[in-house]
Amino acid sequence: MAFVCGCMKSNCTLHDFMAFLKFSCGFSFDINRHTFGERIKLQKYVFMATKMGLSPSLPLDYSMYIRGPYSSTLADIYFNSVEWEKPIFDTKEFDATKFVSTLEDKDAYWLEVASTIVYVIYHSLAHYERDLGKEDVMARVRQLKDYDKQDIEMIYDSLKMYDLI
Repeated sequence: MAFVCGCMKSNCTLHDFMAFLKFSCGFSFDINRHTFGERIKLQKYVFMATKMGLSPSLPLDYSMYIRGPYSSTLADIYFNSVEWEKPIFDTKEFDATKFVSTLEDKDAYWLEVASTIVYVIYHSLAHYERDLGKEDVMARVRQLKDYDKQDIEMIYDSLKMYDLI
């Protein structure tokens, strides 16, 4: 499904994706003076969007960072204004409806925990050896981050309900 706003073509820029985020999720990113909190949310939105079919044309390699999954390549793009207008996403497989229904009202903490859960599931060596169960995932997330166990469980269940894990 194509974007519902901002980027109706199959290739879009980070600027187009942020227009979509503003329209669909109420998320604004100040291009000139973005805050740390805005950067965290943008990182998580892009990470989660890639799990819902948004396909980057360049590798946005993610690693676990202080506040969850982080792509230094994505950071280079938003810190370099020249890169804002270069097409970097293929939207043909992006499920914008699912993205919006899942993430539109979520705060930075929820996005951080959710993206960490998804990262653990799909970037863990154990994932390649066997299916990780809920308890395995929760234990691994708690090893990495000091999130509340009940929050992890609630967010895990939400991700499961939205068929993201």
